[in-house]
Amino acid sequence: MVTIIKNQLLKHLSRFTKNLSPEQISLSALRGSGELQDLTLDEELLTDLLELPGWVRLTSAKCNRASFRIQWTKLKTVPIVLNLDEVHIALEVCQEPRVMNPSAAGALPVPGKYSYIHKVIDGISVAVNHVQIDFNCEAFTSSVQISRVTVESRTPEGRKGDLRLTRIKSPDTGQLLIFKELEWQSARIEAKAHGAAAANLPPLRLLLGNTHCRIVIKKRLSDCSVVGSRLAICPEPLAWALTDGQLRAALACAAALAQPVRRATAAATRAKALRKIEEPREPIPTKSTSGERDILARMFAKHDVRETSYHLLAPRIDLHLCDDPGLGRSEKPSLSNGGALQVTLVSMQADLFPYHKASDDRRHWRGYREAATPHSQWLSQALSSFCTTLLDSLDPRPLTPSNKTSQSEKVEEPVSNGIKHKQPPTQHSASSAPSTNTTTSQASPTRTRILQQLGKLMTTCLVLRIDDFTVYKVSTGSKSREAPRPLVSAEKATLPGDAGLLHAELTFFYYPGDVCFPVPAPKMYVQLSPVRISVDVPSVVWLGAFLPHVARALKQEEPEQEEGLPPPYMDVRMEAIMPKIVLEAGSEHVSQQRDRPKELQICTARATLTNVRESPRANSAGTRADLASILSALRRSAPPRGQFPCAVDDMDPIHEQFILHADNLDDIDRGTSITPELLWRENRAVWCARVEPLWADFCGARATNYKPAPLLDATPLTAWICFDENMSRIWVVARTCGLAGLQLNHYQMLFLMRQLERISEMSAWLAHDAERQPDAEEGSIVIGVVVPAVELTFVLPSNCPGQESSRDLDSVPLDSSSLQDLKMEHQAISTLEASTPLEDNCLGSEATMAPSMMDRDSGVLATTSVEVCQPIPIEEPPPPSPGLSFGGFSSMRRGFTSLVTSIDSALTRDDTRSDAASTASSDSDRYVVVGLAAESPDDADMAFREFEHGRASSGVEVAAEVVERSSSPSDHSVTSSCRRRDVISTSTWRLNNIHIVQQSGGGNTSLRLAADDLKSDECSAIPWDEFQNKFSMRARAWSEPAADGDELAARPAPNVAARLVRTQLPRQPDEKGQVSGLAPYDELLEARVRDLSIALNMSTALALAELIEDEVVAPPMPLEVLIENVKLHLIEDRPTRSISSPPPQPLDVDLTTLRMTRDTAGVVRLGPPVSTPSTIASPATPQPTPELDEAKDKIDRLNRENEELRKRLVTLSRIAEDNRELRAKVEEASVLRQCVHAAQQEAASLLADKQELLEAMRILQEQLSGGCRGKR
Repeated sequence: MVTIIKNQLLKHLSRFTKNLSPEQISLSALRGSGELQDLTLDEELLTDLLELPGWVRLTSAKCNRASFRIQWTKLKTVPIVLNLDEVHIALEVCQEPRVMNPSAAGALPVPGKYSYIHKVIDGISVAVNHVQIDFNCEAFTSSVQISRVTVESRTPEGRKGDLRLTRIKSPDTGQLLIFKELEWQSARIEAKAHGAAAANLPPLRLLLGNTHCRIVIKKRLSDCSVVGSRLAICPEPLAWALTDGQLRAALACAAALAQPVRRATAAATRAKALRKIEEPREPIPTKSTSGERDILARMFAKHDVRETSYHLLAPRIDLHLCDDPGLGRSEKPSLSNGGALQVTLVSMQADLFPYHKASDDRRHWRGYREAATPHSQWLSQALSSFCTTLLDSLDPRPLTPSNKTSQSEKVEEPVSNGIKHKQPPTQHSASSAPSTNTTTSQASPTRTRILQQLGKLMTTCLVLRIDDFTVYKVSTGSKSREAPRPLVSAEKATLPGDAGLLHAELTFFYYPGDVCFPVPAPKMYVQLSPVRISVDVPSVVWLGAFLPHVARALKQEEPEQEEGLPPPYMDVRMEAIMPKIVLEAGSEHVSQQRDRPKELQICTARATLTNVRESPRANSAGTRADLASILSALRRSAPPRGQFPCAVDDMDPIHEQFILHADNLDDIDRGTSITPELLWRENRAVWCARVEPLWADFCGARATNYKPAPLLDATPLTAWICFDENMSRIWVVARTCGLAGLQLNHYQMLFLMRQLERISEMSAWLAHDAERQPDAEEGSIVIGVVVPAVELTFVLPSNCPGQESSRDLDSVPLDSSSLQDLKMEHQAISTLEASTPLEDNCLGSEATMAPSMMDRDSGVLATTSVEVCQPIPIEEPPPPSPGLSFGGFSSMRRGFTSLVTSIDSALTRDDTRSDAASTASSDSDRYVVVGLAAESPDDADMAFREFEHGRASSGVEVAAEVVERSSSPSDHSVTSSCRRRDVISTSTWRLNNIHIVQQSGGGNTSLRLAADDLKSDECSAIPWDEFQNKFSMRARAWSEPAADGDELAARPAPNVAARLVRTQLPRQPDEKGQVSGLAPYDELLEARVRDLSIALNMSTALALAELIEDEVVAPPMPLEVLIENVKLHLIEDRPTRSISSPPPQPLDVDLTTLRMTRDTAGVVRLGPPVSTPSTIASPATPQPTPELDEAKDKIDRLNRENEELRKRLVTLSRIAEDNRELRAKVEEASVLRQCVHAAQQEAASLLADKQELLEAMRILQEQLSGGCRGKR
């Protein structure tokens, strides 16, 4: 008996093994156990039987010992257990896609219906003590060691149980769901580069802890084939420490695998998608009762695998990035000993859907919220535009009038991506397109075939969602033990509880099978919810040296044959909702200065970056017409080339690519042949960035009770960006819309000056570290900005004694309205004191919010409480936490109106489930129905439910902490405010038609500015809150003047012009002969002020002098200022010192021509303009000869006109070339029409001859037949 069983095992196993003998098998038939020793598997056969990816080949597979145990009497309920001791597997990468071995087809089992033996095989449990996988590639070798691997059947809820509960059968569709769980205790991954790269890349080592993989397999009962599957990998929290060398090694390994994987995956995906579309659903009879049938129908529908998908559910990932000595480490002194950066990702979910039909909805995608982000609408519009363009390109002939209306309605069905379908997709969705176009097919068969092909369009979609992430500031080897502070962190308090922080999608389109037909371009969408980004100089400098060094590993691994190819074509749209960039004060912050802020917050309601143009019908930013208007505004506001502040060698911010793109002349020629890239014609090298709107606030000052104080009023900003091929040269053109209002006091100016010093230091170190790279190219950046108007208000102390800014409220004289408000508040306080005792330092009463807190966008006043504060104690109260307090909402509300739709839609969740039919299992139906119904909750997959439960738990903790903090008396919610009643004075300066250009390249930097109509206005006394109200209303009352139509006309000399030049000097070696540190530089500020008339109070002039006074003594910057025709009217408003003194008289100063210079020693010289050989070329020195000036202006004007004409000639030449091609095609078409006409005429004559011949033959036949009858 044992010998017979051994021979049968040997007969079946010999097909899959090598040199298997009976001595290697030990068997106990009655016990149901056995053991096999030293198994060597047939690697070529297993490569095809296991359906390994086409880019990998199995070269060796061995197992030292395998044992099994079978409980013969419990095969229905207890699985067969297979134990493997050690398994060694060797794999190698195929550079070309692997072809399936024909001999493998004979080893495959004959397909048949799902039977009892298949249930037993599907229920087998496998346990492996140790798995060793060796991976060999041309660029590297790697090994994976996995311990304690188990594969078991589980119930739909992930629990161990009866085997009958581990599968659900649907007889209506002839399909079966099988639930498995793969688990390993630990995994160790090692990779080592070999060849030339081995010397530069260290070995890579990664450790993985306990990991669960939930697997759902969907089979067809008719032939046991796998229809679909769902794999969810759930690792435990991961913590990895990687140096830049190890990170470069990981990227190099990924780059080496990218090309083989891309080649093999593309063909395999199309082939599998074709099989999935052609799969039939054969109904089979069932004996289940209607009640059991309904229960299992709901269970099958809840756990159904609508399409194959793969998921990674990581609860937490901690990455610690460290730099190695070398090019990846900055030479900044504080970072010279190295640094480390920590990145924490919480609740990260990555989903891959390789076979999703473009016309189907996504409601069955787990956790996917269609209405939460606008990407669904963007994708739907893109697909609709693609379908319309494709139909117009391949079938341009017009429709008949009777079919126009019906055709426009029927095109919409296959055009959209199905996200808004009214009915769920069924098995007939693939043929729905042709069935709904009967009328159209009669008029246009080509259009019908196109729509049929579009109905088969498939997508591969990768979705990445992260609930929370934090990037901490760089930590160095200093002795300070302070906790790491966040560099980038989420502001969860501003989001709904179920909204994620990051949502990213990458979508590729294809057709099943080997079909060459146009497809839409790949699309990438990224949405980032509110984050706080701190500008930390050491962290930014560390990243500036670390990231380029790591990215170089990808460039080194790029194949040589791909170097000449254009960059990949992709539609990209990235959105950031309410981001916040924070500039924090350093050690110079003095807490006794009550007006001094602790941080500057640069905020926006929505920031968008995309390379896809908006529809021409959209009257908004992002269209080609918007780019053309910005270019026109730059041309009108730019001074002539060579005229101050411009120099002859300055770069033009208006690149030729911008001009061609605005005129729609930069399309890519894809030819006329039918290819997948036929409609990828629009240039994607020009990017548009929109900020709607942008504002900036100072925070943390005690004088404002730690509330935001505005620096920049809300204003929209639009920028266009283009690059050269290697991304080393960047051009940017930008424009703000409307009036840009700014306000500034003395301590805020000190804060900005310190921040500018830090940013200058950061830029210098970034440029220095970039120059150290071996393959560094000389890059440049040119930025041109047009601002219609700017109003800068300087907030000064009041001229009235006793009303200085930022004094305590009880020492400030108030106006009549403020006294009345204060009287009402005292009445409220007295009422409260009579009822309840005072327990806090500050009491509040419900009142209307101060006008200064008016929303800048919507203009709606919110209700708040006005607080009357007690005298402030000596100790400085701590400011509210920026991450948890609701006080920051007062600044975020400015742009909240534009987000109402997105936030409201984020509050809803679409939990619709599919209604697919199913029936009971074949064996023990009633037991299966009762068991599944008792243990299954309302929700679906267990892996997703556990992952989302952990996500919800963390969200509840954050919400509880927020409520607890907001309820404390020291914090103020968004509906509370402490009004400042101090009186201030203001000085407002206005500039119009501002043109700013900044260029950097080759170590030199220049900034030039030109503006007109400098005017001033001042107010000697105004309450602080009233000023804030008026400040927020300025932009709404401002209207932009009409622009001149002539773009080529030279701009008149600006009233105010300035140029700041920074020139890098060569570095000198130190005493040891080494060159280190930053390179020295020279700076020069040149300015010209002309044709101005300014009236100013003397007290304001003195206050402005005090406002610009710095707190530190900085090295003097050389400057040269030329003043021409400037009139000053100084009004003496200060009180006289003596009673007998006459009344003060105004002072008029008329500066006809004045030249002021300052050298590096700080010596200021005043005098008339001097024309010497050393200064004759200075742009700030006018030439004494008017004829030369006039001739120079004419030459400059002619040069400008010639340059514009040259650009237009280039455009016209391209248009002429296109016209020539069109004329040639028209002539060719006319020749073809003549040939067709001649052929038609010839065919008509041939038909006439044919008719004549037929008639002659008929006559002859009649004659012959008549002659025959006569003879008879």
